[in-house]
Amino acid sequence: MLEPRHRPHYKAIFVSPHLDDAVFSCGGTIARLVEEGEGPVLVLNLFTDFAEGVNSGALQSGPARYQEEIDAAKFLGFESLNLGELDVLFRREPYKKIGNIFRPPIAEDIVWLPALREKVFALLSAMDYDQLYVPLGIGWHVDHVLTYQLFEPWSKRPNLFYYEDAPYCCIPHSTRYRLNELALYPCESTDQTLAPIDETLAWRQASSAYAETALMKNLKPWIVRVFAVPVVSFYLLRLMVLHRKVSANIQKLNLNPVSLPISHQFDRKVDAMALYTSQFKEFFLSRQDCVKTLAAYAQKMYGGNPKSKKVERFWVRS
Repeated sequence: MLEPRHRPHYKAIFVSPHLDDAVFSCGGTIARLVEEGEGPVLVLNLFTDFAEGVNSGALQSGPARYQEEIDAAKFLGFESLNLGELDVLFRREPYKKIGNIFRPPIAEDIVWLPALREKVFALLSAMDYDQLYVPLGIGWHVDHVLTYQLFEPWSKRPNLFYYEDAPYCCIPHSTRYRLNELALYPCESTDQTLAPIDETLAWRQASSAYAETALMKNLKPWIVRVFAVPVVSFYLLRLMVLHRKVSANIQKLNLNPVSLPISHQFDRKVDAMALYTSQFKEFFLSRQDCVKTLAAYAQKMYGGNPKSKKVERFWVRS
């Protein structure tokens, strides 16, 4: 452990499953904290080893991905540290099937989790920080869920904030699905991101929204997109059923929302997101599409009011 005079002190540490997740989800808050100048901000990226060279769509590895992180860190003014753990696609044989990446973590990962936790906690124990931000695991990506599970022993810490994983949270009902697994939480009747709804209708809305994402529209040729939409819709339905069963065994937290305005930092956030070129083009058709998607999600928190402020929402234990 570092001696006190050698221990770095951070205003905030954002734990990011991958290179890009912290900025995509919390870029406005990171920019605001840096602007306030009360201490440096650190982004700790966990799964940053790709094991073998790939350069296809979002699966960009090697120097290009690391340079994107360097450029974004310089642009927003945060420090960046990579833990170097294997990305899910290269960690276990079952995850080479893309359909398994959004299912619950397999047994080998659960057995490995304590060792990973020990490594991460040892690193954090050598630092001082005022706030710690970790993902909720919205969207059910295995690496995001594991990152959430890493910090379950720290769930009662007063300086722990759970952030909403973007862009997954922008798919209708995805935030509600995940929170229903994990927590008891208050919900304003006007909040369209959390309000209860008929589950068949929710599935249809989520499927329809997913069909309009860049991930789907980038599929070529067009005939592939035609067949992919119903396949993805059915897959989403199966995920909903599977995770509903899993939630029965999860001890619920009592969480309250904290919405932080980022209107003044919003453009800088989007500019920083765009620096992750390999990822940005997979999730958004253009900068305008990104702005529209993030703004629409924030508006839904306030009943769809187009004049509502741009915010990033976090969750804290009550």
